[in-house]
Amino acid sequence: MPGAVARKKRKDEFSQEDRFLHIIEDGSAWVQAHTRAVLMISVGLILLVGGVLYYRSYRESLRTRAAIELNQLRATLTVADAVPRLTGFVARFDGTPAATEGRLLLAKIQLQSGQPQAALGVLDPIASKPVDIPSGYTVKLLLAEAYKNAGEYDRSLAQLDAIIEGAYVPYQRHRALAERGRLLSHLGRLEEAAVAYQRLVDDESATDDLYRVRLGEIQAMIASGATPQPTTFSAPAPAPPEEGAEALIPGADGAEVDSAVTQDAVSAPDSVPADSASAEGSG
Repeated sequence: MPGAVARKKRKDEFSQEDRFLHIIEDGSAWVQAHTRAVLMISVGLILLVGGVLYYRSYRESLRTRAAIELNQLRATLTVADAVPRLTGFVARFDGTPAATEGRLLLAKIQLQSGQPQAALGVLDPIASKPVDIPSGYTVKLLLAEAYKNAGEYDRSLAQLDAIIEGAYVPYQRHRALAERGRLLSHLGRLEEAAVAYQRLVDDESATDDLYRVRLGEIQAMIASGATPQPTTFSAPAPAPPEEGAEALIPGADGAEVDSAVTQDAVSAPDSVPADSASAEGSG
């Protein structure tokens, strides 16, 4: 009986080896019968892998070249050539981080030059960026300014609301609330403006006393029934924290824009220094 079990076990082992060899033989025969297909598949895989590696290398090289050229542009832009040069730069390097920065700088210059519709067109391809990343916050703030200057106030308020709800740094929320309060007061919607400033006053991280002053002014006007003047209310521009604020446009805390900035055209001298392209309004 033990001998029979051993013979059966060896038979099973041989059977498994036979099946394995049979599979190998079948596979070899299939390859020989389909040599052309196998070669085409192999070549296709090689080309695919090579293409992916080449594309990655190309994109990395493109990003590097775009960043270098943007730095050069910032140092040499003039009032006369800023818009065409930045437009060309964005077209050539579209899709790179530097092209996004170029769009922001171009839109800012167009806003300063009184061209809100042009700025909206430049910002449209990146308008869906989430507000919780630096470039997304900047896009929303520039869109709010552009819509306001174009007279589309509800759209401007919608952009500010997006910042208020999704801001990842407190000072960004404060800036949007202050801009919202200023715009609403300009539109004569004093009760809504008071709500915006009240939120700022109640926020312990918003330490600027000017918010309380603005709230008091608006409450006094509501009580007296006076008509608000367009220049009566201005949003204080909170300074960004020393760390953690990534400036996408040189000299700006996330390329912030307010009414005082857009009312100043790009200054008369020949050049547009990087800092002047992102100057902050004093509010």
